[in-house]
Amino acid sequence: MKIRLIDDSGYVRAAGSEQMALDEAIFKQYESETNPEFPVTLRFYTFTPPAVTFGYFQKNATLNNTYIKQAGFETIRRVTGGRAVLHYKDLTYSVIIHKSSGFYTDSVLENYRYVAESILRGLSKLSIEGELHPSVRNRGEAAEKPSSAICFDSPSFLEIKVGNKKFCGSAQNKAGNCFLQHGTIFLEFDPKLHYLCMTSPDVLKYMDEEMIDDNAKKLKDSVCSIDELPNAGAAGFDVLAGALAEGFSEELKMPLVKQGLSPEEQARFKELLETRYATARWNILR
Repeated sequence: MKIRLIDDSGYVRAAGSEQMALDEAIFKQYESETNPEFPVTLRFYTFTPPAVTFGYFQKNATLNNTYIKQAGFETIRRVTGGRAVLHYKDLTYSVIIHKSSGFYTDSVLENYRYVAESILRGLSKLSIEGELHPSVRNRGEAAEKPSSAICFDSPSFLEIKVGNKKFCGSAQNKAGNCFLQHGTIFLEFDPKLHYLCMTSPDVLKYMDEEMIDDNAKKLKDSVCSIDELPNAGAAGFDVLAGALAEGFSEELKMPLVKQGLSPEEQARFKELLETRYATARWNILR
């Protein structure tokens, strides 16, 4: 068995609608197959222009859409869950894993673990020491409740932390025979920009500049980005992507093969882009 690393420079930096349509196209193709040629497909990419992606179950109204538009950014709903992420100076990964790989279970958390261990192995190649946020609560500990629409304001179960700060946010969609997982690592992090993009105007109207700055500082204190790390601060997109790809290959014990989309995936991509990700019905009205 082999991991397919999507090798198409046209999609390393592309619009959010294209990135999300491409990931779902591969996911849907995997869902339709019993034994795909590559049981794991891996992609690394970023968004041009920058974009806010938000979770499948999240309301668009939780975002500051006017500010996002004025900044020249896009807003795209993901097919995966979780909360909103501003993709700006970041690396985003998507991995689609089929049941035939042996790394698919009925447990969402176990699937998260397979991916997280692969990412940790890749990070170790850059001398980044990460750890997993606990997958269970201690006795008597209250359930974690998201305090905002922003994914990175707190870690969730089995997400990766560095220096006890959230380093990689992730979200998943699981079908009966495969799952798609998205995740983001920041090369640099601008807390005020993130806070303003992903805080509703209904909340911001009660804040003055000092309150906004205070909340941005709290967000900064919860996030770790690559440029903060002395051993890996110079690692750019390509270096990080290469290390993570090696991590997946070693952890899943499968060689990497660089290859493009199949004709079936290309057809699904075109259909999803036109009928879903480029429409207001999907991104706003749903």
